[in-house]
Amino acid sequence: GVYHEFLSRALGVGGLQGELYNQSQNAKYAVGARLRWVSQITGIALGADYSVTEKRVRPIFTYVHPIKRGGLFNDGSVLRLDMVTGAKRAITLGIETPLARRIPMGTTRPRTDVVSLPNSYRPPGTPVPAMSALRAAIASAREAASNIQRLCVPWLDHKGSGGATSDAEVVKRLEELRKLVSASGDGRNIDIETRRLHDAIDRAFALAVASDRPVGADELAAGRAIGARARTTLLDEVIFPYNRLLGQVKEHDSTHGLDVLARGAFLRWLYIDSRMPVHARDGVMSVFDAMLDMVEDSRATTHREWGTSRFVWLPLQYGLRAEQYDTQAELDSIVERATDERFTEKNSVSYVMNEQFQNQLSRTIHAARSYHVLWTHDFRGHNAKGQPDEMAFRHVLRSYLAALTARVRAYDSTGTFPTYIIFLDEWFYEVNSGRLWMDLLEDPMQHRVRLPSSHTWMEDSLRVAQDSLRSAVNNSALLTARRRQYGEAWLRNLVKVHVNITNASDPSFWSWHVVSRFPLPDTWMRDHRKIVFYDVSEAEPFRGEAILTGAGIGEHYANSSWEDRSLLVRGPALLSLKSAARTALMKQGMDAALIPAVLKPSEMAADYRERIVADAAGDSRRSRAMQLHNGTGFDAKQINVAKAVLYTLMPAGSVIKIPDSLWNGTFWGSALVGCALRGVRVVVMAPSLKNAPARAFGSMVRSRELLWRLVTASQLLSNEIASTGGMLKVGIYNTTLPNTDVAGRLRAVNHTLESHAWLRELFQFPASVYPGLTKLADSLRVVATTSGEADEFASDFASGDRALLHLKANFFASADAWRVMARAEWVDVTRAFVQQRIAQVRRPHPVSLVGYSEPPDSALLLGDVATKRWQEGLTPTQREHLLFYTVLGSANQNDRSMVSDGEDALVISNWPAVIPYLDLLSLVGQCEWIERPEQLEALLPRQGKLRTSIAHWFKYVF
Repeated sequence: GVYHEFLSRALGVGGLQGELYNQSQNAKYAVGARLRWVSQITGIALGADYSVTEKRVRPIFTYVHPIKRGGLFNDGSVLRLDMVTGAKRAITLGIETPLARRIPMGTTRPRTDVVSLPNSYRPPGTPVPAMSALRAAIASAREAASNIQRLCVPWLDHKGSGGATSDAEVVKRLEELRKLVSASGDGRNIDIETRRLHDAIDRAFALAVASDRPVGADELAAGRAIGARARTTLLDEVIFPYNRLLGQVKEHDSTHGLDVLARGAFLRWLYIDSRMPVHARDGVMSVFDAMLDMVEDSRATTHREWGTSRFVWLPLQYGLRAEQYDTQAELDSIVERATDERFTEKNSVSYVMNEQFQNQLSRTIHAARSYHVLWTHDFRGHNAKGQPDEMAFRHVLRSYLAALTARVRAYDSTGTFPTYIIFLDEWFYEVNSGRLWMDLLEDPMQHRVRLPSSHTWMEDSLRVAQDSLRSAVNNSALLTARRRQYGEAWLRNLVKVHVNITNASDPSFWSWHVVSRFPLPDTWMRDHRKIVFYDVSEAEPFRGEAILTGAGIGEHYANSSWEDRSLLVRGPALLSLKSAARTALMKQGMDAALIPAVLKPSEMAADYRERIVADAAGDSRRSRAMQLHNGTGFDAKQINVAKAVLYTLMPAGSVIKIPDSLWNGTFWGSALVGCALRGVRVVVMAPSLKNAPARAFGSMVRSRELLWRLVTASQLLSNEIASTGGMLKVGIYNTTLPNTDVAGRLRAVNHTLESHAWLRELFQFPASVYPGLTKLADSLRVVATTSGEADEFASDFASGDRALLHLKANFFASADAWRVMARAEWVDVTRAFVQQRIAQVRRPHPVSLVGYSEPPDSALLLGDVATKRWQEGLTPTQREHLLFYTVLGSANQNDRSMVSDGEDALVISNWPAVIPYLDLLSLVGQCEWIERPEQLEALLPRQGKLRTSIAHWFKYVF
C-alpha cells in the first residue's frame, strides 16, 4: 500500500491510501485493490474493496490502533481490524507495518506518557505517644497544613462545560475561600498559617524530646533544631522531587514512595548524628511521620480537586519559614533546588525591541564562525494571503545564502565552514508551507524554487545568489582539492543548512492525556521554543550569543503591529542550550552518533571561570541568569517549577506584572489569587479579541473564563486581599494606537495613570512626573508633525490592523525593590527612553534587514545612575532584601505551554535594567482596567455552548 496525506501530516485529519492484495482462502486464490480515506488522528478508514477475481466492489471499514506507544514492535506497527460488508462479509485482524519512511515510526517520542513515581509504601508510621499536649500540637499543625494547601494555589477551575452553572460553582468556591480567610479575627493568610504550622511542629518535637518531663529551654531549643532538620529532609526528599513534575501526568500518584527515602535519611540523622536520647527517638519519629502524612494529605486533596496529577503543587511553606526566602540569595537558592538547575554569574543581557529582532537574527547568522542554530516554531513559506512570505525570503537571501557565500569565500584562509542548523516544528512547517524555503536551504547550490509569475523577482534574486555561491565554491582552491578527495556528497553536506523538522507526525504514539475523555496521537503537541544561538562554547564563556524571543520568521512577526520583546544574551548561562538542542534530537529518535559535532559536549576550558571574572570586571550590569525549558509533550517542565516557586514565595508587598498573549492557564490564575491573598500586588495584562495575535475560539473561550474568575475573585475577596496589602487587577490590552505612535502611547500612559487612583498609588510617582510626561508628549507631537513621521507611521496601519500583544514576560519586585520607582528622575529617564524608541521606529522596515549601528544593549544604560544612587542610600541589610526577577521567553500563561508544548525561558535574577520596567509601563497605559466581570463581554465575548465544551475538551492543545 501507499499513503498520501492531503491536508497536513501534522493534523492527520485525512489522506488517501491505496492497496493491492492477494490472498488464499478456502483453497481459493483472489487478487484485489482497495482505496480508502484514512484519518490517522482517529485510526479510522472508510473506502471500497475491489476483488479483481470476483469483479465485485464492497465497502470496507478499517480501524487501527498501536496498542502501546510506538507500535506493537516499537516500529510503528499497528493492530488492524478490517470489516468488509456486502454479500460476502468478512472480518480480518492483522498487523499493518509502515515501510520506506524517511523518519522511521515508533522512534520519535518517549515510550511513556507518564512519570512513574516510586510505587512503594513506607512502613506504618510510629504511633504518636499518648500525650495530650503532643497530640494537640500535631492536630494544630495538621489544620495549618490544610489551610496552607487551600490558600497557596486555591482551586478555581470547574469541571463543567462553562456557562452560568460553572460560573456559580466558581463563585461558591470563592465564598468558601473567603470564609476560610476570615475564620479568625486577625485573618487567616498563608504567612500566619505557615508560622502556626512550624511553631506547632517545633513544639511537638520539643514535647517528644521531653517525653514525660516538663518542657524547658533545652527541649525548646532541641525542638527547633529537629524541626529545621525535618523540614530540610522533607524538602529535599519529598517536596522538591514531587514538585519538579508540575505539568506532567504521574503514575502511582502518591508521596509514599518518596517518604521511604525521606524517612531513611531522617532515621540515619536521628540515630547517628543527632545524639538524641534513646527514650525520645520514637516520639521524634512519630512527629516526622505526621509531617509526611500532612504532605500526602495535601497531595491527595489537590489531586481530587483538580481531577489530575498535572496541577498538584506541594506548598513549599511546608518546609520553609518566611525568613528563609526573603532575600535574593535565599530565593535564588530555592529556585535552583526546585528546578535542579543553577544560576550563572556575569551574563550580559540586552533587551531587544520587536523591531530589532529580524535584524539581530540576520546579524547572528553572518557572525557565526563555528555554528549557528535557529530553533523556531515558524519559518513561513507563505504569508496570510497565500503569497511567498517576503520576510522569510529576505532571510533566505540576505541572511543564509549571503552568509554561506561569505564563509565559502573565506574558506581558503580559515579552513573551516560553520554548521548552520535549523530546528523547525513539523506542525508549523506543514501549516505555513515551510518546505518552500527549507528545501532550498537544504540544497542551496542545486535546488530551484518555483514561484508564481507575480514573484519572478524573488526567483531571479535567488538564482543570482545561488550563482554567486556556486562561483565562490568553484573559485576556492581548498574546497576544490577537498571536493576531489571526498566527493560531491561531502561538498553538498558541507555547504548547506541542516534542517531538522522536529516532532514529525507519528500516529503510533497515542495517549489519553492529550485531550480530555478520548485518546489522540501526540502529534498535536508542538515545540514552541524560539531560540537563536551561535558559537556557544565550553572553551570561552563569552564566545557567541543567543536570542530568546517570542517571534518567528515571517511578515506576520516583522510588521509594526507586533508587540513583542527578545533578550540578547552572552555568557555562561548559554551553555545549557547546546545540551537542550542535543537532548531534543535524541529524544526524537536521532542516534547519538548522528548528533552534529558542534552540539556535542566538550571539555571545559581550564581557565573558564577566570575568563568570566576577567571579562566582566568593572561591569555592574552583568546579570545572574538561568536558562530553563519545558520539554515537548510529556517531558520535564522546568519553567513551570520556577514560575510556581516565585508565584508562591514572593513576599508580601511585592509587585508581579504579567503581560501575555494567551492567558488561560487556570493553575497560574489560581496561584496569583493566592499571591494577592498573602499581600502581593498582582497586575495581569491580556489582549482583547481584537488585539490578540492568536484568536482560536478555544483559547479565547478559556481566556475569558479565567479572566472572569480573576475579576470575580478581586471583587468577592476585596476586603481579605486589602487587609494584607495585596492587589489583584486585570487589564485588557485594547488599543487602536500603533506601536510606532510613541507620543500617543505616552499620552495614553499619562491619562491611564491619572484616571486610576490605584495605579498612582502603585507606582508612587512624584506629582511632578505627570506634567512632565504631558510636556514630553506634546513636544513629540510637534516633532512628528513637522518631520512627517506621523504620516509615515500611519501607513503601516493603513490596512486597519491593530497592535497585537504577543509579549510573554513575568516581572517580579519585592516591596523594598519597588520603591526605586518613586523617584523624580524617571521623567528624564523616560525622555531618554522615548527618544530611543522614536529612533528605532524611524529605521527602515525590518523586512529590509538593515543592520543596527549601535549595540542593542545601549538602552540598558538608561536609569543606571538613578538606580545606583538609590541603592547607595540603602544599608547592606536593605540591599539583601531587594528581590528582582524577570522571566522572558516563549512560554505563555496557558495550559498548552504548561503541559504540552516545548518552551524556553531565561530567568534573570536581581536588577538587570530599568528598560523592561519602562516598557511594561507602556503596556499598562494601553489597557482597559476591569472592575466588574460584565466589562469583559465587550472585549472578550462569551462563546456558544458547543464551542465552550470543545474548548474544555481540547484545553491542552488550544
